[in-house]
Amino acid sequence: MTNQEKKAYLLRYRDNEREIRRLQEEILRWESQSRKTTVSFGGAGGEDRLQVAVEKIVRLQNRLTQQVIERVRLREQIEDAIASVEDERLRLLLRYRYIEGWTWEHIAVELDNSYQWVCHLHGMALKEILIT
Repeated sequence: MTNQEKKAYLLRYRDNEREIRRLQEEILRWESQSRKTTVSFGGAGGEDRLQVAVEKIVRLQNRLTQQVIERVRLREQIEDAIASVEDERLRLLLRYRYIEGWTWEHIAVELDNSYQWVCHLHGMALKEILIT
């Protein structure tokens, strides 16, 4: 597996996290919209709009549940892959980047290294990581 393929593999966790946040935000928007929907007795469509909103929320919550289950699975896989790297500093770098989602600058400060050196260490870490 190339370093690019390894990065794509490791980035799946952060992609999943973004999708979870997006779904949570969409659920909040639909919940807000459903509260604004008024039910009228004259059949003016209020009940239909409310029902549509509730059905959408239920579908989104089901998708969110699946994404959370996937997050747990991805986290375990990525934790195992990171654990395959012997050097503690390289493991930390991978954890900060792919689990915590830190920027290279933040990682450089935390590891007390230059940005360039952190990028070099990242290349070394990717070469060592074993993904099965």
